[in-house]
Amino acid sequence: MFELQYLTIGIVQGFTEFLPISSSGHLVLVSELTSWQDQGLFTDVAVHVGTLLAVIIYLRSHITALVKNFFSLQLTQNHNLIKIIIATVPAVLVGFFIFDFVQLYFRDIKVVAVTSVVFAALLFVADHFKTKISSWENMSYIQAFIIGVFQILAFIPGASRAGVTITGARFLGFDRSSATIFSMLLTIPIILASLLLTSYDFMSNPDVNINFNQSLFAATVACITALVSIKIMMQIIQRSTFNIFIIYRVLLGFILLYFYA
Repeated sequence: MFELQYLTIGIVQGFTEFLPISSSGHLVLVSELTSWQDQGLFTDVAVHVGTLLAVIIYLRSHITALVKNFFSLQLTQNHNLIKIIIATVPAVLVGFFIFDFVQLYFRDIKVVAVTSVVFAALLFVADHFKTKISSWENMSYIQAFIIGVFQILAFIPGASRAGVTITGARFLGFDRSSATIFSMLLTIPIILASLLLTSYDFMSNPDVNINFNQSLFAATVACITALVSIKIMMQIIQRSTFNIFIIYRVLLGFILLYFYA
């Protein structure tokens, strides 16, 4: 069961990280359904590194373009990298003050159930809202900031960071692919910030358990499953809506309410 724990963590973290269905909510569910001991801070860092590598691999052309755009030294140009920074600032600032509070009081299966349904409904409205078709490259700095404000909601377990940022982008009129790509780009600084915080806790705690082989295994699984889930999601939304994810979230929420409310 020990190896199964790390396989499960890698699959759940990787497959749900970039989908609008909440990775943190599913990890709470795994914790609720199993009697496994906490996998430890080192493993948490490892699986986030795995998902970070996956999104960098998938968006490598976008990331290359972002860097070239930023260092073009054309001050009048609408720099896309600055938009990502602007969209990241609200969550980083608010998260600094409320992260521990949320983890202490809101990391509960009933909260996950309710927020899964509520934010699924919000995504449905945004996804079927009458909007213009707009690419994320044409996003204004103000629009980037608004999406960043939406990202603050991701601290609520079950809300889904991908879900709330995609919802915000859809409300602003961006097409599904652009909303999803910008959401995934936003994960890079957020995961890096999370890694810095958890790495600091890891380095400052001499008693932390380092399970290197198991954590490397979980990170590899997370990277592979994240790549698979991203490709599946992009194929779905290029042909259809976010309805399959919305329906899944609603069903999950009501099932959890039935068994745990």
